[in-house]
Amino acid sequence: MKEIEIYVVDDHTIVRDGIKMMLMESHIKVIGDFGNSDELFHALKNKQPDILLLDISLPGLSGIEITKIASELYPHVDILILSALEDEETITQAIHAGVKGFLPKQTNQAELLHAIAEIKKGNRYFGTDISKTVFSITVKNLRQKPYDAPVELTTREIEIVKLFADGLMYKEIAHQLSISIKTVEAHKANVMRKLELKSTAALVKYAIRNNIVKL
Repeated sequence: MKEIEIYVVDDHTIVRDGIKMMLMESHIKVIGDFGNSDELFHALKNKQPDILLLDISLPGLSGIEITKIASELYPHVDILILSALEDEETITQAIHAGVKGFLPKQTNQAELLHAIAEIKKGNRYFGTDISKTVFSITVKNLRQKPYDAPVELTTREIEIVKLFADGLMYKEIAHQLSISIKTVEAHKANVMRKLELKSTAALVKYAIRNNIVKL
């Protein structure tokens, strides 16, 4: 397995040392640690890591500002925030800046290693409490952006949409509505065609935006 190379950025030496201890794994190599943006960007000119593990509260440029610049200059470098700041505004700014993950500073070693592994695979990763905030932000944004031209759905189609959004499977929906699985499939296909949607996730978003399900 190829080593995952990491830069650690935090203005407290003791925190950087603690993080490096947590990352002492055979498949991970911390190739640099820095206390501010000047040190970081000087190093990035010469070598880029796979993942940049970054605090938000830093002297000079903040972690959010660093993320914006680094994402533009080095798009192949994934950024994972490790911060004591967990408010909605900070998380929103971090996501918009381009982070691939966000963890609270009280994260344990197992979750930090798991987050790094997921990001290396190309996935995003947010700590449990952070995920709740991200979901809240997503729902809020969806409610603020209703479709401009709502599509007419039949009563049965709305029932189908609601049940899929509630997480039910084809068999469960068929049983609840006393119809066949093929009929459920046909209704869903019609809905997807009418709404020009490509996935169940998009269907759930539609349900939220149009208040078909209540969260």
